Amino acid sequence: MKWQDNGIILSQRAWNDNKIILSILTVDHGRHTGLIHVSQKNKNLSHVQPGNFAQITWNARLNEHLGRWHLDIGFMPWFQVFKDPTRLLALSTACALIDHCLPERHPYQILYVSLKGFLESLIHNRDWKRDYIQFEMNLLSELGFGLNLNFCAVTKQTDDLIFVSPKTGHAVSRKAGEPYQSKLLHLPLFLTQENTEITHNQLDQALYLTGYFLSRHLLENKTLPEIRQRFVKSLTTSL
Repeated sequence: MKWQDNGIILSQRAWNDNKIILSILTVDHGRHTGLIHVSQKNKNLSHVQPGNFAQITWNARLNEHLGRWHLDIGFMPWFQVFKDPTRLLALSTACALIDHCLPERHPYQILYVSLKGFLESLIHNRDWKRDYIQFEMNLLSELGFGLNLNFCAVTKQTDDLIFVSPKTGHAVSRKAGEPYQSKLLHLPLFLTQENTEITHNQLDQALYLTGYFLSRHLLENKTLPEIRQRFVKSLTTSL
């Protein structure tokens, strides 16, 4: 069994003294794992880092086997952000969430495009924080738990939306939600209005909002990966 694809490295872990397991998000084969043999010739695998892009070949005797990778590394975002702790945590968090939340071997081409777009934004765009929040919202949406922030669940109005129902993920207007505001989540303005500056408070609200639904739905009420917690702390103190 052999196939070729394009992929983004998500994680690596030791298998034994001379092999490591790589988890890679591929275009057509979804999140896939495989082995890389560490020899004297390729002992330095510093290029095999989360967020880096590669042309890949996966090879195994049977499809259900772990298989082996052959990689030709391309675009390497990791090396462009590793001196910036907050951006490096953003890259690592995005890859970790994909690695934690996606089932193996099921194609999610939209999520591949979303992760690719975010990593490119991280390098080239000052507004990458907005794009990171959008990435988490895309992750929720593609796995069946998308947020509906376009109109109020109660009144159907499309303006003055400032709350989100923690049960349905649907927006709620100020008038409909104020009597129950202690039970509702806050909806930051920049998620419903383009070209709105992200304030410190709004970023906190957005990260709490997406984190709440990621934990509740994708991780079945388990704690989010520790790397995301460190990223949130770094991001909210860097503004």
